[in-house]
Amino acid sequence: MSRPVGNPQIGQWYQRWDTDELFQVTGLDEEADTIELQDFHGDLSEVELESWRLLPLTLAEPPQPYIGQMDDSGRDDAGAAGEYGDDGWGVPPQSQEQILERWERRA
Repeated sequence: MSRPVGNPQIGQWYQRWDTDELFQVTGLDEEADTIELQDFHGDLSEVELESWRLLPLTLAEPPQPYIGQMDDSGRDDAGAAGEYGDDGWGVPPQSQEQILERWERRA
């Protein structure tokens, strides 16, 4: 059975106990009274604040392995990647086109 989880907290993971769906709150739109959600697979959705209060939710831990939202915001967040210009493992950065081109040459 669900326990009241209160107001949505950005970054917190929740589980719907009726469907076992896991998702994370990624944003709040106070003007539209909506809550932005992202599931484990990266799919985005939103729910109205009024509906949030009716959902059968419990607090949850992030699913494992969870690497967070994938985006192209830059590799400088990784520390060494920004300092050395590679991924920190001695491999220079490559674009998706370079990776696909190398893959096609192998085939």
